[in-house]
Amino acid sequence: MDDHASLGDGTDYSKKRRLLDHLLQEIDPAWADLTLLMLCFLTGIVDSAVFKEWDCFVSMQTGNTIYVGLAAAGETLNRPYRWAKSGIAILGFCLGVYCFSFVSRRLGELKRSTICCSLGVQAIICIGAAIMVQTDVVPRGAGEMLPKNCIVLAPLSLLSFQSAGQIVISRFLAYTEIPTLVLTNAYCDLFMDPMLFFAPITQDVERNRRALSAVTMLAGAALGAFLTRSGSTAIALWVVAAGKIVLVGVWLVWPGRTPIRLE
Repeated sequence: MDDHASLGDGTDYSKKRRLLDHLLQEIDPAWADLTLLMLCFLTGIVDSAVFKEWDCFVSMQTGNTIYVGLAAAGETLNRPYRWAKSGIAILGFCLGVYCFSFVSRRLGELKRSTICCSLGVQAIICIGAAIMVQTDVVPRGAGEMLPKNCIVLAPLSLLSFQSAGQIVISRFLAYTEIPTLVLTNAYCDLFMDPMLFFAPITQDVERNRRALSAVTMLAGAALGAFLTRSGSTAIALWVVAAGKIVLVGVWLVWPGRTPIRLE
């Protein structure tokens, strides 16, 4: 009896150790650009939906910076409090980059568990924002209620915070041509490529990545606009959350750099 119990405990320990080793394993970045293209698609959805509903970006901070600058010069363009929405989005994003990068470095930026936890946190935040919208905690037209009602700043800050996690992942994976949030550099580098129209499709991988990042984000933006035709961003946010949960599952089975040791 004791021998069986000991064997059972040993087997359980071995399984737990293998699971822990699997989670703490560094992933193989090869082909990880495919997951980043998925994040480009999700960025298109969320920014399209949020801009359409609340007149603000949560991922592309260049536009938000311009809006704040216009307000600083007294040019409100008949939207006097858009600077507040854009400003909180910028602050949320900057805080997100700091937090995601700080924690990722401490845990090991390329460990499977780190990437999965980052995407899991992003998904949870998107779910929280979706619930806020769906339950009318953030009502229709909340973007126009400032300064009497500032509730719209809650989902904007949260969504900006989580979007920062995407670019942090792309930086650590070293796919600089797919930042997942903005396309300006991608467009520039794409059309500066001397072999843009001449290299076979299999011989210019960076060109392909840049082009696909633009295509996927464009497709996501179109889908985000379609999903918000009812006037609510909730459906779009649920889709984005689901997409990030799918990516968590993908990274859980993604190949590692070294084989898991058997014990």
